[in-house]
Amino acid sequence: MGNNGFEFHDNSVEVKKILQANINRGLGKAALIVEAQAKANVTAAGRVDSGQLRDRINHKVVGSGNETTAQIGSNEKHAIYNEFGTGEFAENGAGRKGGWFFTSPDGSTHFTRGLKPAKFMRNAFRSKKKQTQQIISDEIGKGL
Repeated sequence: MGNNGFEFHDNSVEVKKILQANINRGLGKAALIVEAQAKANVTAAGRVDSGQLRDRINHKVVGSGNETTAQIGSNEKHAIYNEFGTGEFAENGAGRKGGWFFTSPDGSTHFTRGLKPAKFMRNAFRSKKKQTQQIISDEIGKGL
């Protein structure tokens, strides 16, 4: 017994474990919502040919403590071009001007001035921001 009949029990290790599990679960649930919306956005933008871009949008929760983050995106090499656009349509004027010719997989030649940005990732995050904040908020305090 300590002073005045009180005894101190340090539960900080257990609380930190529970809190980290809650953060991971909340971020995972929130990321899944954004991931699903991004996939829907790719489809709605008409950017589905083989389905690789849509099917390779995924998420993972990384880090710990206040360095814990949810990463959502695609490792498909053309994802960035669909997000930000190319050529004359590229955001911030970053694309080449005047158009160009390219050969498609079937061997035919085409002319293009670029691809308009689909913003499928950014629009997914923006449209689900409040919902994901609520999910994370709901999860963090569970079991504490």
